[in-house]
Amino acid sequence: MNKTSPPEAEKIDEQVDISSTKDDSTFTSGDDDADIALKFLTHKNAKSYVSEEDEELNTTEKNFYGSSALPPKLLRKIDACVLTFLCFAYLLMFLDKTLLNYAASMGIKEHLKGNEFSNLGTIFYASYIFMEPIVSFLIQRYPLSKVMGTFITCWGIVLACHCACKSYTSLMIVRTLLGVFESSSAVGCITISGMYYTKSEQCARIGYWTSQAGTGYIVGGLISFGFLHYHGKDFTSWQIMFLVVGLFTVLFGLLTLVILPDNVTNAWFLSEEEKILVVKHIKDNQTGLENKKFKWSHIKELFLHDKLTWPMLVITACSQMTTGAIGTFSVTITQTFGFDKYVTALLQLPIGAITIIIMIITTQMMSRWGQITLVTTSMYIPTIIGCIVMLSLPLSHKIGNLFSLYLLYSGSSVITNIYVWNSLNTSGYSKRIFRNAATLMVYSLAYILAPQTFREANYPGYVPAKITLLVTQCICVPLQLYVGYVCLTENKKRDKEQEGKDVGKYDFRDLTDIQNRNFRYMY
Repeated sequence: MNKTSPPEAEKIDEQVDISSTKDDSTFTSGDDDADIALKFLTHKNAKSYVSEEDEELNTTEKNFYGSSALPPKLLRKIDACVLTFLCFAYLLMFLDKTLLNYAASMGIKEHLKGNEFSNLGTIFYASYIFMEPIVSFLIQRYPLSKVMGTFITCWGIVLACHCACKSYTSLMIVRTLLGVFESSSAVGCITISGMYYTKSEQCARIGYWTSQAGTGYIVGGLISFGFLHYHGKDFTSWQIMFLVVGLFTVLFGLLTLVILPDNVTNAWFLSEEEKILVVKHIKDNQTGLENKKFKWSHIKELFLHDKLTWPMLVITACSQMTTGAIGTFSVTITQTFGFDKYVTALLQLPIGAITIIIMIITTQMMSRWGQITLVTTSMYIPTIIGCIVMLSLPLSHKIGNLFSLYLLYSGSSVITNIYVWNSLNTSGYSKRIFRNAATLMVYSLAYILAPQTFREANYPGYVPAKITLLVTQCICVPLQLYVGYVCLTENKKRDKEQEGKDVGKYDFRDLTDIQNRNFRYMY
């Protein structure tokens, strides 16, 4: 490794806010408040690992988000290891929970009556809500790879157990357990994204891995179409489907236990020099890397003093009513248009492509130009139009209704933008973890409420459900604009506070976005 001259080393120390090289003995109990990144840089002696690539990073022109770029080779290495894992994890999470949707046209309803199918969707998210604070605490306190690997393996086992269920009671049990274990997926993925990438990079990467929801629609449609042609005596097609996908998930969970690093500082695919480079790279986020000390003050601030928390949770609830509805009932709704079960399965494939396109395009726009508020607000408009058209057209208009159904996925895809907003606009490790947890709890609440609007008495038109979707999407528009306005106003207030003052540098002390007056909100 190349070593720098003393002047260069001093320059690096200034960037990472460590005035001198320390050893373990210099840390006191108060240093528990410090982010793991600060301890890592101090313990490893950043002076010894500075290379020409690091100097190139220091002088790189800042992008829209105020961050410089990593060397392309290093960024590709991180993407190959981290982004690949995130994509597979989110794909399996989405596919596994929505297999019930595809099983609806494969015979699983023969074991159900009345609103029992809706209740299966509800119980999954009820257990998800119950478990989310617990799993968030586990991720905060214990090694991330062990928590996620264990939970993924367990949900794969539970998914495979669906194949043995032939009664409403047994299906309720496995759906409850599946919700418990899948609660780790999204919050874990968001946490990992913030460890390796700057704000602009997170926008793009979150778009990539959340777009795997679209891949899930495609894979699920193809799997269900394939297994519909299975006519065995001992197992039905939907039972084989759950068994095969469940066993694959178990394998992925075991691999996660072995290969997923807990954070940048112990990433096996990075050299010591590259670890320091990445830690310094994400410093501009002013959100930190990781802190295993749980801080009640962060939670109190999140729910009692942060004026953005509750508007964002209402936006999450309203926007994801659409996701909750089509996530459980897209196959059923498509069949009401007059398509048979084979065509219905294939018609789920365009849904996947639409979801991928929307998520990739919108996150790339935000990555390059920001404008989170305007981009997100525009995504509600197609969904509002789709709801109006479905309410206006009779079910006999197959094509018109089908395209209207496809338009609903624009508003559904807003969850990606919410993940991005949370990651970019929340500092303080405990606060960030639990903001994501609260978002996913409300997201799950929408999934509980939305299927319950599809009552058997309203079949096949489901008019009350479609009206509910229209109203909730309309509520999102002014709320989204309000959040953007509050962010803009707060940034101007902080600019005025610091006018003419010597602004200190971010030093990995795990401050929240309210405590750190240098922090600026993206809107």
